[in-house]
Amino acid sequence: MASIVRICQGLGITASSFLAGTLYASSTLAVPAILAGKTNPSLLASQWHSMYQTGMKVGPTLALLGAVNYLYVAWGAYNSTYDTRVWKGFVGAAVGTIGIVPFTLIFMAPTNSALIAQTAKTTLSEVDVRGLVEKWAFLNLLRSGIPVVGTALGLYSAL
Repeated sequence: MASIVRICQGLGITASSFLAGTLYASSTLAVPAILAGKTNPSLLASQWHSMYQTGMKVGPTLALLGAVNYLYVAWGAYNSTYDTRVWKGFVGAAVGTIGIVPFTLIFMAPTNSALIAQTAKTTLSEVDVRGLVEKWAFLNLLRSGIPVVGTALGLYSAL
């Protein structure tokens, strides 16, 4: 069982760190690239939507993979050790990893909806679309810190 626990620790830490990196890169690399220069608002909205659709496939998958593995390790630690720091740390890592979901629903959903609505319009304002994409990038950058906390707790608990 110890080797399965180590594998799950590794999968949890890897998934949560990949998730943090993916979110961070979306805000610091992808968004600046699509905002560079004068861009047709329709093209800008379309490029954001393409990035968003890809993120909707990757982000929740990594969050779930990380959280499930952390919870498995927490369950094992709870049943086999008196050190509450270990199992509570892995529960915290799971919460920190899956925590992107409520953050997205509470803080990012209005911006996401507004940008998705922009992709359906025939006449778009560059100022409106650019402003929404910049707001999304800022919120997403904040969101990238959540799985960083999960990763840190997972590493701390594994050591």
